[in-house]
Amino acid sequence: MVADKEQIMIESQLKVVGKILSAFSHELNNHLAVIKESAGLIEDILNFNKSFKGAGKENLKAFESIENHITNTSWLCEQLGNFGHKMDEPLASFDVNESINELLVLLGRIAKQKGIIFEKDFQDNVPLIYSNPSKLQFLIFCFIDKNLNRFERNGTIIFKTSYSHSSITIKILTRGEVTETGVRDICPDEIHEYVARRLRGNIVREDGGIAITLPLSISSEADAHD
Repeated sequence: MVADKEQIMIESQLKVVGKILSAFSHELNNHLAVIKESAGLIEDILNFNKSFKGAGKENLKAFESIENHITNTSWLCEQLGNFGHKMDEPLASFDVNESINELLVLLGRIAKQKGIIFEKDFQDNVPLIYSNPSKLQFLIFCFIDKNLNRFERNGTIIFKTSYSHSSITIKILTRGEVTETGVRDICPDEIHEYVARRLRGNIVREDGGIAITLPLSISSEADAHD
């Protein structure tokens, strides 16, 4: 039984990685297309408007556009790199707020296409936790994916974090109209509790969402594989 859930979890994680890579590649292509267009605009200005007094200002705007998109592309690549590195080790010390934000950045394009807004309400100065960062991101993704499939346009998914009594709570709340799309969720419902137990945490269903509570530390690497 545990072996079956482990297999389902692994297969679901691979689907999650595939979906994130797909969203990233589309977003990267968008930035590169704008950079290419801006570069072409500069070439046109230089070739056809050499005598125009305003050419310098137009060149500057085009250069600024290229610089902004290169900066955004570099930042997006950094987020993907951080996401990938979280799979390097089963246990690590990490910032929960940063991990959630990283995931939201990588899923931003999908949310925008579906007309869904991500809203953050993170507690400041939340301590680092020692746990499995990739499993936590996977668990959070499961609930994001479920809500992206259920909500009409203009829906909102709210992410709240808080710290008390040696544990961190992550709440994923929703606001908006629900519809049945018939789209199958990447993560089956039975996997949610399974992953939470692997993280030595628990999930509580609340009105309008869920709350994931995690200890500040998993005591040993063996815990991450039980």
